[in-house]
Amino acid sequence: MATNKKISKKNKIKIMKDVKLLSLFILSAVFLFACSGNTTQNSGKDTATPTTPSASGSGDDMYYELTTTASGKDMSINGVTKMFISSKGNMRSEMNMISSFKGNKNAEPIIVIAHSSKPDESIIIDDSAKTYSINHIDRGDLDTKEKTESTVTKVGEEKILGFNCVHAKIISKRSIGNFYSMADTVDIWRSSEVPMQSGVKDLMNQFESRTGNFMYSKEVWDQLKQMGCVGFMVKTEIRNKDASTEMQLTKVEHRNLPASMFEIPAEYKEVKDTY
Repeated sequence: MATNKKISKKNKIKIMKDVKLLSLFILSAVFLFACSGNTTQNSGKDTATPTTPSASGSGDDMYYELTTTASGKDMSINGVTKMFISSKGNMRSEMNMISSFKGNKNAEPIIVIAHSSKPDESIIIDDSAKTYSINHIDRGDLDTKEKTESTVTKVGEEKILGFNCVHAKIISKRSIGNFYSMADTVDIWRSSEVPMQSGVKDLMNQFESRTGNFMYSKEVWDQLKQMGCVGFMVKTEIRNKDASTEMQLTKVEHRNLPASMFEIPAEYKEVKDTY
């Protein structure tokens, strides 16, 4: 029984790590780097393919919705992430997760906002407590210290949510000296047709070229570009011997978002040194 509990705990930690990895890779690319005073504004108009039936609505702001599923031995996680991006480069993310080890109950959403005027800062909102905390981002923390060796192959071209995507497979081995070693497979589907403000697109590319080791070695980025696997990450799957995790884009809309979405409610109080 003790052994089973240890295995279950190990799988739980691994799945949570993969879920956070996917979220970090996609959301950090936007929140940590798209919120930059160096962003080139273009009145909110993106430079991708013009609006298609798969990117509905109108307006200068963007809304993206992604689903996350993860599973391992005796556990599962399901979640929805809503991303709101203003034409000024301000961001809001609302993440809702339901996990089996939490009794499959709806947890309070994780809400994060960030502003273009403060690119190294994010704000975590707790609506239930009517509080907020400010997280000062040290970009040196993005270095996992892992040694990662990866190989990448182009699988083909597929259509997801109406967008033409390039599908690539990456097999990686991660290690930290003799202490830690793990192999995993990452499948990614990317599309340059998903609308993004040009400044956001440029900074996401810069982010990946510098810190791709969240999911694979940094050298993979150049290989992906040669394959045409660029643009918004429409779908991602991570698999290893302990667990599997998937995140997929399910909705893209042009919107006109109220400025209040990116501000701290006046009555909320700051909680320091929580995160």
